[in-house]
Amino acid sequence: MAYVTLADLVRRWVYTRRGLQKLIRRGGGFPAPVITDGTGRLKLWHTADIAAFEDAHPELTSEEEKRRKVRSYAIGNLKKKGRAG
Repeated sequence: MAYVTLADLVRRWVYTRRGLQKLIRRGGGFPAPVITDGTGRLKLWHTADIAAFEDAHPELTSEEEKRRKVRSYAIGNLKKKGRAG
């Protein structure tokens, strides 16, 4: 069975380490690590679990999809502010 670390995911995806940590904390279906060291600093995920998550979230591996997602969040937020104001 193959595993990936947080550093592997940063290299694999169009996210910074900090952005990836936020994504993990948020949950939203992000796979739980299968191995964690005693300090919680080293986490390992099954590559197959990560691949399945990637399939559901194309913004992780595509800069264009990431921009599209950010634009749609921004538009949604502007619409919410327009209704509130």
